[in-house]
Amino acid sequence: MLDTFANRSQKYAPLCLRFGLAFVFFLFGLKKLLSPEQTTAEIQLLLSFELADAAALSFYLGLIEMLTAISLLFGFKVRAFALVSAALTILFFSSFLVKYGLSINPDLYRDVGLFGAAIALFLLGAGPLSLDNRFRHE
Repeated sequence: MLDTFANRSQKYAPLCLRFGLAFVFFLFGLKKLLSPEQTTAEIQLLLSFELADAAALSFYLGLIEMLTAISLLFGFKVRAFALVSAALTILFFSSFLVKYGLSINPDLYRDVGLFGAAIALFLLGAGPLSLDNRFRHE
């Protein structure tokens, strides 16, 4: 019974991590692309960029987040995009930390959880239910 559960968890754990991270990155990327005003203002506040530079950075971050979400959803180049998602979460976390310092704001620390999920996905790989696995066996 435990062996069956362990086999199933090894099969579905990367899939759950991929879907969870894909959902988060899809929502954040979509937000940046559909209503960039808030993210652009945050970039200006955090990094003291000019409006055009902040808007461009917001747009490209949105594209990277959407590409990351799509890749993770389908299980394509998962280890590479897990590293991209880990780098993005560390970048976001550290920029807020530098600007505002340590606080008890839970929104700030969700990035730590996302970072942990991204690293776990990098270590586990895409799993058997992925394009990576399908291409490897052909």
